[in-house]
Amino acid sequence: MKAISYWSIAAVAALGLSTTAWAEVPDELGDDYPRGTYVEVDPSQAISVETPVPQGGPMHVLFLQRCTGGLTIYPGNGGSVADESGIVSGVIDFPPFPYGDSAWNDVVERTRNIFSPFNILVTDVDPSPMAHDEAVVCGDGAMAGFAGAGGVAPFSCGVIPNAITFTFADTLGNNTQLIAEVIGQEAAHAWGLDHEYLCEDPMTYLSGCGPKTFQDIDAQCGEFSPRQCSCGGNTQNSYQHIINTFGAATPDTQAPTAAITYPNDGDVFEPGAEFDITVAVDDDVQVVDVTLVVNDEEQGSDASEPFGPWPVTNIPEGIYDIYIEATDVAGNTTVSSVVTISVNTTGTPPPPDPTAGDGGSNSGGDSGDGGLDSGADGSLDGGLDGDGGAGAGALPPGYGSDYDPFARNGGCDCTTGDAPRGGLGLGLMLLGLLG
Repeated sequence: MKAISYWSIAAVAALGLSTTAWAEVPDELGDDYPRGTYVEVDPSQAISVETPVPQGGPMHVLFLQRCTGGLTIYPGNGGSVADESGIVSGVIDFPPFPYGDSAWNDVVERTRNIFSPFNILVTDVDPSPMAHDEAVVCGDGAMAGFAGAGGVAPFSCGVIPNAITFTFADTLGNNTQLIAEVIGQEAAHAWGLDHEYLCEDPMTYLSGCGPKTFQDIDAQCGEFSPRQCSCGGNTQNSYQHIINTFGAATPDTQAPTAAITYPNDGDVFEPGAEFDITVAVDDDVQVVDVTLVVNDEEQGSDASEPFGPWPVTNIPEGIYDIYIEATDVAGNTTVSSVVTISVNTTGTPPPPDPTAGDGGSNSGGDSGDGGLDSGADGSLDGGLDGDGGAGAGALPPGYGSDYDPFARNGGCDCTTGDAPRGGLGLGLMLLGLLG
């Protein structure tokens, strides 16, 4: 095996943009714009995977770094836990991901889809100090010393532990599929994969063939023409390489747990009251979305830890049925038990719910204790796993997933009592998820 290190620069046009976009790279870079640089390294800096990893082991963690509030990367070999990269020459201050929450959530979802066949957990919750790879998704190539590049990664003929790779969102523009594909390419470079002369694969420089997924094909290496692969041979199979390195995905059939922790079922408030709706969710892999529903109308969703709270202000008189829907990385959804509150001037509690005891519902397979059941008095008696906190079990050991990014069950069989339910109108002010 060759003892080399290769810095892969994914050009702006490489993954999904037209050749016209490539022509717009500044003229001063010339026709010989470097797409990669080879640097010899000590072979001990990478791990060679000689034996395929069996299915069912701990998931490999890929953390998507949004750079919230800015991110400083230092030169060095400390990797993701220390925010150090060996491929930058100085301290770099990256700005936050520029395209907002909706675009970010779409990037995360599409990246999960790309890696869904493999035993890889894609998360935007920082798992430090736990070992993980980190994809920095912000800034532009110029600030990192790679002007015009869409992304850059360290490369060796093996797996680089705790690698930091870079996907330059400012350079790529607000194209969530393109950003996800560049994340995929750069992460895989750190696992020993070369560029492929195969348009359908994320490891390619070619474009014009639709969304890319890792292909179970012995493909020629190369950028815009075939060449010998950097680690020997004329072909590589990106799909089999990742399967052998991390294993195949393990189906995730257990749904999350979900509960409203405040207000309590039966609480009474005066009109105009202010309070926070707080929740507790947990999952054996990771919760990726929590939606608040009041009187069967969605009031807002939160797609990252910590989930909620939802501030309520100036609430009008009425009766309100409140529950949440929690969805995990595999698309399993749990509907929490309904919490009913009354807002009036007399202190009268809400009438009993005739469906009390039905509790929430689950979808997505055998969920075990995924839902919480309410007793005859409407109180929560199901309990939560662990300490019940919103962050509990976000990245537990021994997790598995089989991700379908578009699988989601938003239905609910929850019903309300006969008393009239108030319309929140402007009373429920979702002033922004504080997480």
